[in-house]
Amino acid sequence: MLRTLCAHLRAASSIVCTRTFRGADVEYRNTARNSTARKAMDRNSFARFGGLLAAVVFLTSISSCAAPPRQAPTSPDPQWSSYTTTDGSLAFEHPPGWEVLELPARANDPAGGVSLEVLDGGGRVLAQLDTGIITDLSCTKPAQPPAYVEYESVPMPELDSQQGSEQRFVYRSLAPSGSRNAQATYAVVSGQQQGGQCGLFDFFTLTESSGGRFAGEYAPGSDASREDYLEGAARYRDTQEYRDLRRMLTSLRNAE
Repeated sequence: MLRTLCAHLRAASSIVCTRTFRGADVEYRNTARNSTARKAMDRNSFARFGGLLAAVVFLTSISSCAAPPRQAPTSPDPQWSSYTTTDGSLAFEHPPGWEVLELPARANDPAGGVSLEVLDGGGRVLAQLDTGIITDLSCTKPAQPPAYVEYESVPMPELDSQQGSEQRFVYRSLAPSGSRNAQATYAVVSGQQQGGQCGLFDFFTLTESSGGRFAGEYAPGSDASREDYLEGAARYRDTQEYRDLRRMLTSLRNAE
C-alpha cells in the first residue's frame, strides 16, 4: 500500500511542479479562462498531494507506535524436574534419569515428617531426605583432632528455618585419628561446624522442634586406603555427577 501511495505522491509532485513551471511560463500568454482552469487544476493537485501525504504520515505513525513482539519466557534447563514432598513442606529439582523413591517416614517428631531416596538411572542411592528428625548433638572430644576438610560451601537463603538458622550446602571430608576410615559427605546443614570434632553432623533445622537431613556420601563402603579415598573425594568435585548433586541439594526450598 505504501508503494502505491509513494507512486501517487511522485505523480502528484510532478503535476504540481510541471503546472507551477508551466503556469509561470505561459501565464501572460494564455487567456483568462485557461489561467483559471490551470489554477483550479493546481488546487486539485495540491489537495490530492496533501491527502496522500497525510495518509503516509498516519501509516508511518501507526508503524512506529506498534508494540514490539513479545518473547515467550524460557526455562534455564527445562529437562530438570521439580519434586514436592508428600506433606507439601519442601521442594527441590533433580536431573532427568534420576528417580525419587518415597519411603516410610523415619520421623521421631510427633508432628510427623517424610523420607525419600534419590536414585540414579542404575538404581544407586545418591542422596536421602528425611524430615521431622529431632536430634541432640553431644560427643566426647577425641584425644587427637581429626583431619577435617571443606571442599565447598554454598549459602542456601531460600530454605528458611523457624529456628532462625542459616542454611548452607557443604561438601567435606573427615579423617579421624587411629584406624577409623575416612568419610566424605555432601549435605544441607545449619550454621558452621568447627573442625568435625563430633564427626560429620549432616542435619539442618527446619521447624521449631525438629529438622531434617538431605545428604549423601562419596563412595560408601569403599575399601580404598585412606589416602586414596581422600584423593578420590577431592577429585569428585570435578565430575558432572557431583555438580548435579550440588545443584539438586542447593535447590531445596520451602514449598509453602
